[in-house]
Amino acid sequence: MNELPQQVQNMLAQLQQLQQQLQSVVSQKMQVEAMKKEAEDSLEEVRNAGDDAPLYKATGSVLVKVEKSRLVEELEEKKATYEVRLNALTKQEGKLRERLTEMQNKIQSMLSPQAG
Repeated sequence: MNELPQQVQNMLAQLQQLQQQLQSVVSQKMQVEAMKKEAEDSLEEVRNAGDDAPLYKATGSVLVKVEKSRLVEELEEKKATYEVRLNALTKQEGKLRERLTEMQNKIQSMLSPQAG
């Protein structure tokens, strides 16, 4: 079997890098989705708590009593931040998938004349 041309080898290396980048983005996206879900669940619990119920927030290794309105505000901000991050990661994932497909198609077209 003939050795692959240098250009194809370089493109295969780039393809591998794109696959790794995509895997990293997908992993980050899953983590952020989990954090967003946790914030949403916490927000729901806080909203369902009675107005006079004592609420605490972890600050380092210490629990600090907080007002319900302040905790709701903080959780809503966290949720919004996670949503922004998710949107950015989703766009990045889409672009990487496009580039990956383009690169695969280029490599296939470069190799197809050799197959014949």
